[in-house]
Amino acid sequence: MEQLTEEEVKASFEPGAELWLPNFDRFEWAHRDFLSWVHPSGHLGYLVTRSPNDGCLHGVVLRRHERKPRAARLDMCSICHHVHAMGGAAMFTLTEKGSGGRRTFSNVICGDLGCSLRIRDMVTPKSFMQENIYLEAKIWRILQHLHKWLTRAKYL
Repeated sequence: MEQLTEEEVKASFEPGAELWLPNFDRFEWAHRDFLSWVHPSGHLGYLVTRSPNDGCLHGVVLRRHERKPRAARLDMCSICHHVHAMGGAAMFTLTEKGSGGRRTFSNVICGDLGCSLRIRDMVTPKSFMQENIYLEAKIWRILQHLHKWLTRAKYL
């Protein structure tokens, strides 16, 4: 992903969105397929991606829900397919655009929204399920899953 300015990121979100911006100097832009971060409180996540349809930046605010595990289990991110031990993944929900909050779409995603870094093995721990496909194929898959989810919710 190309480096974005704070103004570009702000403009990608809808007016009035509950927005908290991190320090963009800490991002490794060359290793990101989409921009993502989590609010310090942990209850919100943010995604910014370029639409494959119109080439514009689109920002989305995600709600993070706590999942109370009944037993030890593994969770797989629905975006990057990284398999996490208990607590590494979280349920993120976005509201369908134009529904007034009546319709939502949820996905289990890496809890820190670090999918781009995980497919490049830049964060630990490693996945419990190792894959032997090329990095380009993993990047394509991430963007396909992300864009499909955002298209269903009418953000792209």
